[in-house]
Amino acid sequence: MIPPLPSIPSFPELSWKFKDGRYSIDEADADKLLDYGENKLPLYRYQMDVYRKSMDRIIKGLKKEEQVFQ
Repeated sequence: MIPPLPSIPSFPELSWKFKDGRYSIDEADADKLLDYGENKLPLYRYQMDVYRKSMDRIIKGLKKEEQVFQ
């Protein structure tokens, strides 16, 4: 059975403010952005690595079966 592909985490909605020629976000939005970059993206990378390894094992198994039936 093929494992489901991990879903890409959605980028958080942030409320940007423009003042004195600079864009900024408040502390709550900064926490959302940090959580996305430090937690959600690394978790997604890990899940994709696990997915690739699982798919490699499936492909190797199918190749072995193919060789047996030739």
